Amino acid sequence: MSRIKTVPAYAWAFMAVPIVLVTFMGMEPLTPQFVMLTGLHVHPIYAGGEVTQVVNHGGYQTFIHRPVFDGLVRETDNGFIQIEWQPKDANLPELLDEQIDFDQDGKTDFRVQLSTGTSATTLEPFDDRVMSADTAIKAQNARILRVNLRKQSN
Repeated sequence: MSRIKTVPAYAWAFMAVPIVLVTFMGMEPLTPQFVMLTGLHVHPIYAGGEVTQVVNHGGYQTFIHRPVFDGLVRETDNGFIQIEWQPKDANLPELLDEQIDFDQDGKTDFRVQLSTGTSATTLEPFDDRVMSADTAIKAQNARILRVNLRKQSN
């Protein structure tokens, strides 16, 4: 009797291995669709928040994200704004010099100069909320910079 039970068990295990392998190999293209169904997204602390402005410069674009003050439970007093420079064709220019109005009030909030070769950054704040700039990150041909902000006091 025990031999009769073991034959179907081994047969089931033998058939289940290819099913499991096909399922896991097919997961990669399906994963983004499953995640979209759940409504999950990467936290703005890691992704930089939603893009609010795109500035075209001919050979490259500047993506300005929303200011991020998100915390685990509530907003924090200090945050950042993420700026990305992405080339359209090949590479970015040697020096990026840009005036940023992150709150879109018509006044420049800061000016940033970034050497794409050395990642040396110069930040010139025009607004009291702008504190400092982190080290620029090279991501393929793009550059990403986070500028630290202080929350506006009411």
